Amino acid sequence: MYDLTQLQALSRGDDSFVNKMIDSFLTNLNEGIEEINEAVSYNDWATIAKVAHRLKPSFQILGVNSLSEVILHLEKDYLNDNFDENSYNEIIKKFVSSSGVLKGQIQQFLHN
Repeated sequence: MYDLTQLQALSRGDDSFVNKMIDSFLTNLNEGIEEINEAVSYNDWATIAKVAHRLKPSFQILGVNSLSEVILHLEKDYLNDNFDENSYNEIIKKFVSSSGVLKGQIQQFLHN
């Protein structure tokens, strides 16, 4: 679900840098999911889009290509004239669920 190639190239072989970036990613992801879950309860689509926009670069650096389309939808769909709240909520559920799987995989990597 992730590919550390870009992050490892950026680190120039510094494993502590990679670990710090991954820890930062996990912290930001946890906070982002909390913000999204809270925003959903208020139908605050703009906040969800802002959180997705803020998380997007971290997902790119960690090579999480499988969620790039989902993040793009979270970031932009609410602006469409034909916005469908039900579809948007399904995208949110997919993001939160997939992020949980991703966190588990990354945590497993960190403990190896």
